[in-house]
Amino acid sequence: MRIVIVGGGISAAYLANHLKKAAPYHDILIVSDEPYPPYDRIHLCALVERSKMLDDISLSLDPTVQLELKQKIIHINPKKKQIFSHSSMYSYDKLIIATGSHAKAPFDLSGIKNASVFRNADEAFRIADRIRHKEVLLVGAGPIALELLESLNHIEDVTHITLLVRHDYLYERTLSSESVKIIESAYLQSGKVTISYEDEITDTLIEGSEIVKVHTKKHLFDHPFVIYGIGIEPNIDFAKDVLECDRGILTDRFMQTSDPDIFAVGECAQIRETGFIAGHVKACTLQADSALSKLLELEALPFEEGVSTDVLKVGSFELVDVKAPCFDRHFEKVILNAPREKRVDEFYLDKNRLIRFIGLNSNMDIGYLQALMESKENVNLDTLYESRIPNEKGRLVCSCEHLYRQDLVNIITQNGIRDFHALKDFTQAGRVCGKCRQSILQIIEESQRLIDPNMVTKTPEEQKREVILKKVEERIEKYNRLHPHNQLDKTDLESALAAIEKDRETFNRWISMVTASMQLHPSFERHVQNAVTVLNKIPIIWLELSDCSGNSEAFIKSTNPSIEDLIFNYISLDYHELIMSASSDQSESLLESIIKTEKGSYILIVEGAVPLGMNGKFLRIGAKGETGLSLLQRCAEDAALIIAVGSCAYDGGVVAAAPNPTGAAGVSEALRRDDVINIPGCPANPVNIVGTLLHYMMFEELPPLDSNNRPLWAYEGRIHDNCERRGHYELGEFVKEWGDEGAKKGWCLFEMGCKGPYAFANCPTMKFNESTSWPVQAGHGCMACTEKNFFDTYAHERKITPEGEK
Repeated sequence: MRIVIVGGGISAAYLANHLKKAAPYHDILIVSDEPYPPYDRIHLCALVERSKMLDDISLSLDPTVQLELKQKIIHINPKKKQIFSHSSMYSYDKLIIATGSHAKAPFDLSGIKNASVFRNADEAFRIADRIRHKEVLLVGAGPIALELLESLNHIEDVTHITLLVRHDYLYERTLSSESVKIIESAYLQSGKVTISYEDEITDTLIEGSEIVKVHTKKHLFDHPFVIYGIGIEPNIDFAKDVLECDRGILTDRFMQTSDPDIFAVGECAQIRETGFIAGHVKACTLQADSALSKLLELEALPFEEGVSTDVLKVGSFELVDVKAPCFDRHFEKVILNAPREKRVDEFYLDKNRLIRFIGLNSNMDIGYLQALMESKENVNLDTLYESRIPNEKGRLVCSCEHLYRQDLVNIITQNGIRDFHALKDFTQAGRVCGKCRQSILQIIEESQRLIDPNMVTKTPEEQKREVILKKVEERIEKYNRLHPHNQLDKTDLESALAAIEKDRETFNRWISMVTASMQLHPSFERHVQNAVTVLNKIPIIWLELSDCSGNSEAFIKSTNPSIEDLIFNYISLDYHELIMSASSDQSESLLESIIKTEKGSYILIVEGAVPLGMNGKFLRIGAKGETGLSLLQRCAEDAALIIAVGSCAYDGGVVAAAPNPTGAAGVSEALRRDDVINIPGCPANPVNIVGTLLHYMMFEELPPLDSNNRPLWAYEGRIHDNCERRGHYELGEFVKEWGDEGAKKGWCLFEMGCKGPYAFANCPTMKFNESTSWPVQAGHGCMACTEKNFFDTYAHERKITPEGEK
């Protein structure tokens, strides 16, 4: 699939990297109107100061992502799935618009030498090059303008700066006068900043390509350099004629636009339901996650507006702004002012609920305040006052990751972090919006003396693996302390291996194969081996319902027994109608005993379909003639785990083939439960059953499952993709009839009705009979027996046409 991303900022890079991580086989293209690869706009002020180069603020990008620069998109053709720039056309399967926003200007500034907005790298370079020995007129008093004012204030060659403020406040309207005074004093102490309140431009005189005079209500400026910071608006002009738009491109909560193949993310997108437009990097990345969950058909992750946190650190003050999505102009405000410390805490309340907090040099626990807003609980003013006690974790360093100084120091010292690059394995602090990166670099440097020089550094994966391995050891040891019906230890296992003419080396290879098949790290091999020796500690009930006993017979074949046979011989199969010695009333008593004494701890394995017709009377079992459905329900009620083995237990299989007179169904459907683990196949591969049991024993949880409750490690791969005949498919080399030259050469069986492209299982890699062979290797096409309704849909030797005809 070809996915095209329009845009060159943080959202575009985040989308591309996460797409490649989740689905590396997709073709990803970024189309940007900028001449530079994606960079972090948060650090544009550093380019103005010349304290950083563009490479210093560039964003990492997967090297397989294609990049087209200097391509401003002017039109979308949704019918043909094409986008157009002035010079090029790009086709897409899915399109993601991440064009962000552009700065507002009172008139067209192109060609004007001494005026600029401030939104991209070229504008930052223009400002840096042309403000030397100039009077700078900065229009606007929002967060971006105030941050730029701090940078300009530090540039020696700038003679004077006037901040032109239309109203009587800084930052935003609701800020208290006490806070405004602290901010104002931080700028004015240098002596080269003037703040002109309730002032605005009334006239601008332009001669040629230069502004020569600017008149405001209160001042006259000759040949100033003017920087307009009067707001931003979504960059969506090219999309307005083909997509539903308001202020931004309208989307649902999965960021899907009015065209299902087009998504919009970030500042260019507007949630149709609420009108929300993202203004923070965190919200943009959350929207990207929502779009990816829909586009890649992952677990649904609809976007929800959350509490936002902004930090503005300027010279002698630090402003923290925490805002709930429900914040509006209807509020009551409580101000706690500490003039000596130049600290102001402003709490915005609505019906006793905290909806916003703005702190100047605050010592409030920001994480606590965010939790209060998220919980929507009523707040107690006394509690808020007491919360101003200095936080033992220190100040908040990263608002995106809610990481405090001491948290960061602990991560650095406990893991031997030597540089910013190594930190990324443990936290994304400094990498989401990037504002705090410089502070984090400083803390890393200051913490180096606290690191144990003899420390053996480990990656997060290694640390996590150690914790899991310890839990596995404890769980296996717990089973060793039990008193099972069947006894097995390592000595018995060695003897048993010798009895079936298998040596320890063969067994170790089998352990390695099972470990790898379960997608576990090689360090788990010892624990898999230990788990095998205690598999008999778990009581198992194996029910035979409507089936051919093929799955059981696969395990008890009399010639050339395999290691799987050995394992199943020693598993505590306390009840199995086919192979147990007890019969009649004795077997019934044994079953009742297990259900009663092992309540909540036994595993129920079910083989065969469940007839539901005539209230289950098509299948009766035992001396009392109990229906298969009743027996299943009775055994399932207190089982710790239910596993449906084989295609018949999965969804009825052959027994449920049309016209299905017995009303046969799978175990999950018969029980009306969605927690049944399915291991389909006709028969199921013994390794898949052993692996699932081992995973449950070692981790006390199930392995990751697909949408049909099949273990992903066994059923994630498509048979067609892993088939040894796949190369012949790509070359167009097909068997046309049985026994022809292609059949002799082992060509692809697709034309003979092989259903490998429609089936998901590990048959090509795991094979059967100790990995000897599998149907396709033996010369017969796959019948997709691991898929639902396989007998009616796939069990024939005819090719499935695009129209669905067989």
